[in-house]
Amino acid sequence: MLLYYKEKIQSEGKQFVYKETHHEECAKQINAKFTTAFTQRQVYHKFHKLKGQWKIILEAKNLSGANFDDVNKIILYDETEVVRMKNNKDKRAKYINVPIANFDEMEFIFQDKHATGEFTVLQTPYDRVHARDKDFIGDTEKSVIDIEIDPATQYDSDCLPDDTNNESSSSKRPRGGKRDKGKRVKCEESVVQDMTRSLRDMSDTMRFTHVTNPNENLFKIIDDMEEYPLFVRLALQTSLATNEQVASMLKGRPMAAIQEFVRRWVGDNFPEHRRLLGK
Repeated sequence: MLLYYKEKIQSEGKQFVYKETHHEECAKQINAKFTTAFTQRQVYHKFHKLKGQWKIILEAKNLSGANFDDVNKIILYDETEVVRMKNNKDKRAKYINVPIANFDEMEFIFQDKHATGEFTVLQTPYDRVHARDKDFIGDTEKSVIDIEIDPATQYDSDCLPDDTNNESSSSKRPRGGKRDKGKRVKCEESVVQDMTRSLRDMSDTMRFTHVTNPNENLFKIIDDMEEYPLFVRLALQTSLATNEQVASMLKGRPMAAIQEFVRRWVGDNFPEHRRLLGK
């Protein structure tokens, strides 16, 4: 998937703007190559997950005292500090003192203009049925956002109400308007806060699988098994999504049982990757 976007940027240049059609084209190429059935939505949300991961990787790489092994793509840091970070559930610890898969590809795609926000990705294109090709996923007119803001948890400003657009003419204000204005401002602030909170909560739970899927935790466990290629994990998740009975039985099993199931499934469906299974 990352290779597709990298080649697009190389051919179109750094000013390249992503549209929904590009995610659809990426899904088609993956399906044609690996005989899978991934959707535009799955590719779209996986793209955003990787973009969010890249932000965390940069934070880990910029830790004071950290070094970087450019050959093996490893962030080198004091192991004692890493243990402390893991105990504090610091997300950066996951990418320290271990090889980072697809580092060069993510750096090329998300670094520079693509990482700082000169293409800001609209998080809810699927909420607008009539958007289609005119609904740019990259917003070229949006100003550069702070690199410290997690791109995977942000929405475009046009998704939220704009207070400056709620001005009314003072000539038509009835008596007692000052008091009414105060109530209206408080009400508007409350609406904006509620909407912002709701959007943030939606973003925190948004994954490339459906947010209401009862097997979401199982999909997350599989997604974290980075010893398997991305397309293999996606294929397994797609299979489980269409077989609710197997997924519901599997999600309550111990981790060792889940890992054994995944190992056998990969061996049966992707025999060319048996080397990953130690066979």
